[in-house]
Amino acid sequence: MAQMVSIKDTRNKLAEIIDQVALVGDVFVVTKFGKPKAMIIPISKNKLSTSGIEESFGAWVKRNDIKNSKKWAEDLRVKMSSRQ
Repeated sequence: MAQMVSIKDTRNKLAEIIDQVALVGDVFVVTKFGKPKAMIIPISKNKLSTSGIEESFGAWVKRNDIKNSKKWAEDLRVKMSSRQ
């Protein structure tokens, strides 16, 4: 059964919560004003793996318009800005 924990307690005890999740397999439901907002669960229970993450880092390698990611992001911010 999941343990309920407030955002404040999560912030104050995050290292302890992560240890409990990783070592014991506990599940925590993070609440905000008493309403569930997120879950902290062991990776194995969520069937997540790190495979595929490495591949995503090179996702834009072949794009010609994003050779300089810093300049591309700056240009995009200017283009999307409402202060023109």
